[in-house]
Amino acid sequence: MDQRVAEHDDDTVIVVTAEEFRAAAEQALSGLGLTYAELEEQARMRDFSSAQAHSLWVSIGGTVDL
Repeated sequence: MDQRVAEHDDDTVIVVTAEEFRAAAEQALSGLGLTYAELEEQARMRDFSSAQAHSLWVSIGGTVDL
């Protein structure tokens, strides 16, 4: 993981590898007790089991193949 300060003093950009992103997505799904397929289905139905599930979909939906 690489952390960089952007041109604005209060903005920080965190750069992660694809592997780190995938691991974080898997950990978040596990924390919610969901598989990616289940989260994807919730998104398709527009019926999320929690606000956290919806937030996770906004963050990772369509970006990983789990």
